[in-house]
Amino acid sequence: MKCTKRFLCLFLAAFLIMGLAACSGGGGTKVDTQTPSGGSQSDTSSGDTKTGDDGYERVVITYACPQVVEGYDYNTGDEYSKFILNKFNFEFQGINLPWNDWHNMLSTWIMAQDMPDVAIFNYGEGTHADAANFVDQGLIRRLPEDWKSRWPGVASVYETTSLGPMLEDLYGGTYFIPRARFFYNLPGDPLANHWSLWMRADWIAAVGKEVKNHYTIPEVLEIATLIKQQDPGNLGSRLIPISMDTGNSSRLFLEANSTHWDTFYKDSSGKYVWGAAAEDTLEGLKLWYQAYSTGILDPEFYLLTHEQDMEKFQTLGIAGVSYLGGQTADVERFRIDFTAYTGIDGSAFNLATLLGTDGYYHQRDLINFWGAVCFSPDADDAIFERWMDLMEFTASEEGYPGTQMGLKGVDWDFDANGEIVSLVPPGTLLAGDVGDAKYPSLGHVLGSVILWDDLAFDNPNVGKQFRDESKALYKNRSEIATPETFTKVDWKLWMHNTDNLRRARGIDYPTEFANMVTSATSEANLVELYNAWLSSQMSIIQPVLDELNN
Repeated sequence: MKCTKRFLCLFLAAFLIMGLAACSGGGGTKVDTQTPSGGSQSDTSSGDTKTGDDGYERVVITYACPQVVEGYDYNTGDEYSKFILNKFNFEFQGINLPWNDWHNMLSTWIMAQDMPDVAIFNYGEGTHADAANFVDQGLIRRLPEDWKSRWPGVASVYETTSLGPMLEDLYGGTYFIPRARFFYNLPGDPLANHWSLWMRADWIAAVGKEVKNHYTIPEVLEIATLIKQQDPGNLGSRLIPISMDTGNSSRLFLEANSTHWDTFYKDSSGKYVWGAAAEDTLEGLKLWYQAYSTGILDPEFYLLTHEQDMEKFQTLGIAGVSYLGGQTADVERFRIDFTAYTGIDGSAFNLATLLGTDGYYHQRDLINFWGAVCFSPDADDAIFERWMDLMEFTASEEGYPGTQMGLKGVDWDFDANGEIVSLVPPGTLLAGDVGDAKYPSLGHVLGSVILWDDLAFDNPNVGKQFRDESKALYKNRSEIATPETFTKVDWKLWMHNTDNLRRARGIDYPTEFANMVTSATSEANLVELYNAWLSSQMSIIQPVLDELNN
């Protein structure tokens, strides 16, 4: 980019963001005046224009997302990145966006018309209004009308994301290409989440209960009570039957029992109501209080910081039950880490699906995407087309295994039956940190439009028994559910971005409910606190209900 443009962008960024806030009804982003290093380049600053093996003229592409390894030179870093860059003949200038400032920083650059050539937008309910403003103002590149016929593989992935086609209808064209969590191995529609019970199988068996891959909340509390009484690990005062922080506690007791506990939904009459006021939400809250008041839930759950609950289970080996995220296909890695930290055999680690008191799985559609590819309107056509060609390759059966497994013919290949086979010794670390992994560039940075969730079901570097176990978990989440407990996305609500709804979405539900649990002196008092809280929130909630129902 030209220096004059950069200085102008720095000067105007704050005012532009204030304009965005006004356009989006007060939901604007925090100002950050940093600009991309390198910026958009539509030609080769090095003067190297020689044609690549596939006939491509060399270009320089700037790219930003949190998954870029900061300080890593993808151009010379490892053999996989060199293979990709040589195949598509471009120089890669990656920009790391800090996770906690991802949306704010990228939005600043977009509004300042200083965005990189390619970026991953953190699309979601809370950022949709900003995205719509960017589209309205021409700050995001509109894909050509024939893009689906030119890049049919990318188009096929795009169609499975649900979000992509919805945005296309809304905007009257394509501006964002959501990256699919699953494509070749889509486990269900609606899509189940990764949250699972982590349980000590050896302790479950020791207290006389069945080790299985799904439990209701009351069954979990019963097992935890027996673990507390019998202490099968002989831990004494160190024993924590259930270890979860505030967020994960709310997921276990509330979300797993009340599908819409922290949002709005249509009831049987067709009217929108508030999920926090549902009977199932209060039932889950009572179970949360029961676990806390009887001492089976970590008495310090509300003080635990990020992943401390996981550490008590996986690292210290003092917890009987946790409720945590992570792909179910990672069960092998979970068990390996568990054994490495605790010295306990991995068979003692059980992964299970959590059901509500009604015996059904509860969840709102995860939606089959995470992060959306977008392009600068100032990027040269050659840059746009090159990245689309790259995504077409990584979406193909020939290309997508490499995003996680490295080089075909070196690290993996297809057998006579078309199955993916590994060519590396067991235990080889293909992807990971610089200095540890063979290919630190592996991941979602170099054109990946299908996330690793998908390949985890086919990756031969993960034992088949673990992959089958993971598939069974996703399967029972779809089968042990009803359309009312495991719901498809309500696009009207998802796309509804008014000031009133943004205020309602600002309620910190986990903390609010945790405060009731820790403050109550009895279950009756808990109900009193709950009802008082519901009443106190109606000035925020009622305007949203009025909007949705009118």
